[in-house]
Amino acid sequence: LREADVAVVNTCAFLTSAVRESKDTIARVAELKQAGRLKGLIVTGCLAQRAGASLLDEFPGVDAVLGTGQWREVVPVARHVLAGGTRRVATDYPGGALDSLVPRALSTPRHLAYLKISEGCDHRCTFCIIPRLRGDQQSRPVADLVAEAERLARAGVRELNLIGQDTTCYGTDLPGRPTLADLLEALDRVDGLSWIRVQYTYPRLWSDRLISVWANAKRVVPYVDMPLQHIAAGMLRTMGRGMTGRDTRALVGRIKAGIPGVAFRTNFIVGFPGETGEDFEELCRYIEEEPFDNLVVFAYEREPETTSHGMSGQVPAATRRRRRARLLEIQQRLSRERQARRISERLTVMIDGPAA
Repeated sequence: LREADVAVVNTCAFLTSAVRESKDTIARVAELKQAGRLKGLIVTGCLAQRAGASLLDEFPGVDAVLGTGQWREVVPVARHVLAGGTRRVATDYPGGALDSLVPRALSTPRHLAYLKISEGCDHRCTFCIIPRLRGDQQSRPVADLVAEAERLARAGVRELNLIGQDTTCYGTDLPGRPTLADLLEALDRVDGLSWIRVQYTYPRLWSDRLISVWANAKRVVPYVDMPLQHIAAGMLRTMGRGMTGRDTRALVGRIKAGIPGVAFRTNFIVGFPGETGEDFEELCRYIEEEPFDNLVVFAYEREPETTSHGMSGQVPAATRRRRRARLLEIQQRLSRERQARRISERLTVMIDGPAA
């Protein structure tokens, strides 16, 4: 910030802990402005979308608040601030940068890029605020995504990571309703790419065709990122996941059988309202029976503006923390055992460059 006139703080607000971290950052940057080291401070992103004008009251040093859909306004608003204009708030359109005509500046290593295929989410999980922050599902056309992938490949990108709040819902809002399987088939034909990785798939919309395309594509890596959140039927129902425990078990089995050598990453939430000791034990048994290569465990956070915030049966924080620690302890043991079995295995890797 030594040479900057205006600072832009891009925030997260998915969890209370993220809100706290975002506000701490805003406060630190506001101190720089107060000390005369900055002329302007703009807050963007999910906290801006969620909190809106209240950020102006909370932080007198903030000059503008721009939501998740106002990314085009950052530069004009910065000029407005430098010209001494009045404070501004714009949060009327939730969403993200889906315009394929916007030039890309890569912030990743040269060989790696993220390709946003969609924005927003049509699901209404009871613990999640994302639809409010990002809006409903919006997908980019297949042709636009292929064209951008080709430009990235020509620029030296070899690994493409497809992202969206729910990538398996891709295309449901487009004419002709193309699917993620259609998109993967098209991207698999892009010369120059070596690996295509898909992030943030949602279990309910996986299909046998998607599994087949995933398994047979020459560039799509056998890696599945699919947050399951729980396995107990009552928890899945209360969370609004649209899947039963039996459905979830069957889908994971079909994916593991249908994509040879697949690495499976998932998330679980423990301590959700109403989670009993029996529910938690069922989850512990499940990860023993159906081991995952990578497991992220969240202790439930009670988020305002979510359905689960007002639910009865809130689990004490200490119990949530204990359950998270125990699930991770099981996962760490399983991971060590799995890694030991892979000693002497040969793998293809991608190297960024020599270590400093």
